[in-house]
Amino acid sequence: MEGIVCKKKEATGAVGYCILFGLALILVITTMYIAMASKLMSEQHTIDDALSDSVLASLVADDVYYFETAESYGYPVVRFRNRDESYNNYMACMRDAISNTEGFYYNFEYTTFIEYEVEDSQVRITTYSGNGGARSTSYGRVGSVKTPAGEVVRKTSAYAKVTFDLKSILDDSYIRKTRDIYCALKINY
Repeated sequence: MEGIVCKKKEATGAVGYCILFGLALILVITTMYIAMASKLMSEQHTIDDALSDSVLASLVADDVYYFETAESYGYPVVRFRNRDESYNNYMACMRDAISNTEGFYYNFEYTTFIEYEVEDSQVRITTYSGNGGARSTSYGRVGSVKTPAGEVVRKTSAYAKVTFDLKSILDDSYIRKTRDIYCALKINY
């Protein structure tokens, strides 16, 4: 009779250890998930900052040209002096920003960069696509042109979108992410 009681106690203790092990496993998985989520968020903020800085750099590259138009009446006409130079400034700023983040971003792609140049009621849209920067130009009317993010273009501005992979800390697989931003230069008039 004593042998049966002892076996029952052993079986009951094993269940307690299984539950404790299960709870510890859940705690470890939750901790890893939170660590991965925080890593993803911090890396996305880095890209957001780099994108906004780079797009604004492309817009203000020609600030002398913007502000020395000597227009004494009406609204100043804001133009890109050299659209290719502004695109190159954007690319140089982005490369500088991500060059200090080795081991964070993989398969980084400069998906789209669009310059919107507004004059009177017309919008000139210059699009640079892909890592090579294939350029195309089109035209539209102010108020009817929208960015890929859905914002209506009313002033000279730029839009950029990048795509990249982040490495998961759980299984070393890659997570595909996309970030974009639209920036307009504000002039006091």
